[in-house]
Amino acid sequence: MSLPKPRPSRVPRTPQQARSRRTRERILEAAVACFEETGFDETTTTQIARRAGLGVGSLYGYFRDKRTILLELLHGTVEEIADLVVRELEPEKWQGPDLRQSVRGLVHRIVHAQTIRPGVQRILWERFFKDPDFRAVLLRIDTRVRRALEILLTRLLVEGRVRVADPATAAFLIHAAVQWTTVRLTLGDAEVDADAAMDGVADLVSRFLFENEPQT
Repeated sequence: MSLPKPRPSRVPRTPQQARSRRTRERILEAAVACFEETGFDETTTTQIARRAGLGVGSLYGYFRDKRTILLELLHGTVEEIADLVVRELEPEKWQGPDLRQSVRGLVHRIVHAQTIRPGVQRILWERFFKDPDFRAVLLRIDTRVRRALEILLTRLLVEGRVRVADPATAAFLIHAAVQWTTVRLTLGDAEVDADAAMDGVADLVSRFLFENEPQT
C-alpha cells in the first residue's frame, strides 16, 4: 500500500485585487515620468508599458489609451489640490486678528500646491482648450473651490470683516486672479520671481477685501 504523497506547502499569494491595484499604480507612475520627460503628444503606450515593466497588452487591460491614463492622473491631481485649498478656506481657520496674513498664507499655499505633479498640470493647461473632457475636469474643480471661497466670504461679511457686497462675484474675481497667476508660474513663462508674484497677488486680494483696514 503506497503512502499518500505529502501536499506541497502553499506559498502565500498576493490577492488578485491588490496585485491589480499595484500594477495600475505602476502604470500611472510610469506615465507621469514619460509625460514629464517627453510630453503627452510624443509619449506612446509602448514607452509607458516598458517603463512600468509590462507588455503593451497588459497595459491595455487597465487603460484604453494614453489619453485615458492622463485623464485619471488629472482627476487625482486636481482633486488633491482642491482638497488642500478647500481645507484652507474653512471659516474656522479665518478667525485670527490679521486676515491679510491669512490671505498671504493662502495664496502661497495655492501656488506651492502646483508642485504636485507639475508636469501633469502643465499638460492639463496645454490641453484645456483642445479637449472638452479635460476642460470639464478643471471647471468642476473650479466650481468647488469658488463655492468654498464664497461660503468663507459670506461668513466674513456677516461678521463685518470684509467690505464686499456680493460674495459670489468676489469669489469669482479672487479665484481668477490667483488661478491665472498660478497657471503662468506653473507653465514657467511668467519670467518673474515667484515669491514676489505671490506677495503681489496677496496684496491685490487684501486691498480688494480690506481696503479700509490699515496694513500691518
